[in-house]
Amino acid sequence: MRRVYLLILFFLSGVSGLIYEIVWVRQASLTFGVSVYAYSTILAAYMGGMALGSYLLGRRIDEISRPLRAYAILEIGIALLAGISPFVLTELNGLYAAITRATHPSLPLLTLLRLSLSIVVLAPPTILIGATLPAMSRIYATRPGRIGGDVGWLYAANTVGAMLGCLLTGISFIRFLGVLGTVLLGVTINLLVAIGALWLDRTWSPTPVPQETPAPRRSRSRRRRPSEPQSRPLSERAMRYVVIGYGLSGLVALGYEVVWARILSIHTLHAIYSFSLMLTVFLGGLAVGGALGARWVRRRPATLTTFGWLQIGIGLLAIAALFIFAKLPALTLEGVFGGYSIPKEILYEMLLAFITLFPPTVLIGAVFPVVGSIYTRERAERVGLRVGLINALNTVGAIAGSLITGFVLIPLLGLRDSALALSAVNLLVGAGAIWLASRERPALRWAPIPALGLAILAALIMPPGLYLGFREGPSEYLVFYKEGVETTVAVFDVPEKNFKVSFVNGRIEVPTDEVSMRAFRLLGHLPPLLRPDARNALVLSFGNGIATGSLDTHRIPVIEAIDLSPEMIEAAAIYWEENYNVLRSPRLHLRVEDARNYLLQTDERYDIISTDATHPSNASSWALFTREFYQTVKQRLAPDGVFMQWLPFHSLSEADYKAIIRTCRSVFPHTTLWYTGGSHTFLVATPERLTEERLAEVLARAADDPTVLEDLGPPDVIRGYLAMDEDELAEYVGEGPLVTDDNAFFLPSNAETMKIMSTLQAAVSRTR
Repeated sequence: MRRVYLLILFFLSGVSGLIYEIVWVRQASLTFGVSVYAYSTILAAYMGGMALGSYLLGRRIDEISRPLRAYAILEIGIALLAGISPFVLTELNGLYAAITRATHPSLPLLTLLRLSLSIVVLAPPTILIGATLPAMSRIYATRPGRIGGDVGWLYAANTVGAMLGCLLTGISFIRFLGVLGTVLLGVTINLLVAIGALWLDRTWSPTPVPQETPAPRRSRSRRRRPSEPQSRPLSERAMRYVVIGYGLSGLVALGYEVVWARILSIHTLHAIYSFSLMLTVFLGGLAVGGALGARWVRRRPATLTTFGWLQIGIGLLAIAALFIFAKLPALTLEGVFGGYSIPKEILYEMLLAFITLFPPTVLIGAVFPVVGSIYTRERAERVGLRVGLINALNTVGAIAGSLITGFVLIPLLGLRDSALALSAVNLLVGAGAIWLASRERPALRWAPIPALGLAILAALIMPPGLYLGFREGPSEYLVFYKEGVETTVAVFDVPEKNFKVSFVNGRIEVPTDEVSMRAFRLLGHLPPLLRPDARNALVLSFGNGIATGSLDTHRIPVIEAIDLSPEMIEAAAIYWEENYNVLRSPRLHLRVEDARNYLLQTDERYDIISTDATHPSNASSWALFTREFYQTVKQRLAPDGVFMQWLPFHSLSEADYKAIIRTCRSVFPHTTLWYTGGSHTFLVATPERLTEERLAEVLARAADDPTVLEDLGPPDVIRGYLAMDEDELAEYVGEGPLVTDDNAFFLPSNAETMKIMSTLQAAVSRTR
């Protein structure tokens, strides 16, 4: 029964570990940006710390006489270091900003800087987190002949906890507790685990660890009983192959996660919780696989052949997942659940992840207990060292897989072919393992051939690697498609309707319908009309350049434009008519970077700053609607500068919509609200109150500009876009909570869209 307590403790440790990971990635992204480059460096620092901790403590844990007490100390250390991490990460903002402004590093140096600062903060707690597995293995896996099974159950329990921590943090904890409250919850869990471990240490002595002795040779005909060690130990060469193969397995597993997450994001809302849902299913598969693998190695020997077939199975199921991904457009939310709601959307996204990711991740999870059984030789001596070593190698492989797949494979091969390349690694590792095993059993030599042939056939008949989200396969109107590190961009051009539209990771961006074009034009023309002598301007989110092109017609000497997606910038050439061929403007300076991160890097002050980011509920944009963001914008705005932000209200609750406006007003008191139809509203912050006299001057300038008149209409029409002046806006939003980096969490909901629209239409009618 007390062994069950150990599993419970390790389960809770898994909960806290993923709480910290989700929170740390979210919080560090505020400093380093939400780009894949920034995320990968944060994840590399996190996993690197875990690998180091697993290796370092694994070397010593077998020599510790009271490992439960050592485990409790680890959990206390994690609680203390994790508890102070939010404050340390916050303090990094100033240091990071100072270094980048002083050195203006290139992208490779910037990535190195991000990695270095991430290591400073994340390495101490993650080293301790990584050390918990070899420590608990030393405590729990003490029964000769059942080592692989025991390690597998530990892995499964910890992964189930990680799955629960990931799910609840992504959809609940941050939303209701905020970042700091969520971290404190994780700290509490760690301290409870430490108390439980100390209690067990007082009441229970673990089985003494025997000294390592040479493995006895056994007859090949004798079967292993569940309590006996493996009957025929592997040669040193075969053992090295398993260890190296397991490292490659870690590389491939994280590579799959990167590719699958990218493809799934195209078929989901990519909301603030979407990645957590995908990761939850991924971890769930690992947990089930770990449990099944543990049962397997308790009943029969874990052999090189077992390892080989698992690798081949992973490769085949990863290929099968690509066929399923190609058919996902046919599986709609309405078709499955009959309509939209937030709970249904969450279930739908989990369903998509389950049918694509769960089968291969089960086999990925089963590999750990099999390798643990092989490498420990089912002996309790030095189990901490051996488990720590293989876990460290697998984690190092995972780091390499994340970086290589994100930065090399996807840009070179695309999503589909990257997944095929990763599956080829699994297939080759598996075939190599079976070939080595065939030296003892010659009949196995050709056994992998049918599986390899099936994989080759599947690759040859694979559906086109076009992931559009809303449809299956290409279209006659598709004129641009490109997959990059960060985004998949597709552009459709329908000449007979004079209509173009971009899809970025499956979501509509930059449609050229009349309502959308009016919004783009106002975003480009209004700031220079309010600030006619602007010397420079900063555009955060260039997109396909329509707003920037409109801004450029005012001949502002310098326009700096920032966008996360180089593919969107490349696709802007297709919009040359709509964006006034702005890509060829000598005044335009483009940079691929995260908007908020760029504000930290620059020390320039701008006369105009505009933002046209995607929806607030999007996982890439929520950080551009917080009080801290508006304060950073104010620091980079000239004293008499103008700030304008697109604020869509579709898929926003009225409470969230008002909270964003209220937050902007808390930093920019002279904020007005403009409405151009549809769900397009704009926050416009001026250095002084926008009086009727100043508005008249603005409209007079508009009347003298032929391009403005053509794009927006006569002055009385432009005047009609002003929905609320600052007094009316203050009355509309009232008193209430502000959006901060700590509590920002926008759920995508259309339930109150028409209510907001009716209010705005009534407001516009009064101003005309």
